[in-house]
Amino acid sequence: MQSNKYNDLLDRLENEELEQVELGAEVYQQLMAIYLYQNKLANAKLLWMRIPDKLKEDKELLHLNQLNLALQNNNFAEFFQKIRYDWSECVKPTMEDLLVKQREELFTLTGSAYVSIYQNNLLQMAQMTEDELKNAVAALDWTREQDGDEVIWLPKAKETPPTGRNDDQLLKLTEFVTFLEN
Repeated sequence: MQSNKYNDLLDRLENEELEQVELGAEVYQQLMAIYLYQNKLANAKLLWMRIPDKLKEDKELLHLNQLNLALQNNNFAEFFQKIRYDWSECVKPTMEDLLVKQREELFTLTGSAYVSIYQNNLLQMAQMTEDELKNAVAALDWTREQDGDEVIWLPKAKETPPTGRNDDQLLKLTEFVTFLEN
């Protein structure tokens, strides 16, 4: 499983950072990329703060930090714009996986938050070509409608699980709080 591969690499890199006095930019690049992939944005921010100042001038590290800031601010358009970069071989596979993961998350969030969305808005957020978008929404089984010249995508409705279990938990919690108050 891929996340296990990244966990092992992350452990090795973190140990390397602790044991060695002076590290190259490549180790920090890999650490930052894995933190971003695993959505450990606070770890990425703290890593940026402990990177030596002379290494912060590295263009790829600067770019990775900008990706972190975009993710922290939930700015998908900026994130997808900045991830289009000529990454070095040490972080390229992680960045490709991150791109796929963030696109999946964007479509999941869009599908759960919107009943419909204009194609132009989705293109702007995802920073995709029309063909890429059409393939992505076809895989999600979204339907397409026309509004004059505008294309509207209708996310496939997700089935909501029965709420009986939540109601039972709420009832038990209420009974427990009542017991504590008496």
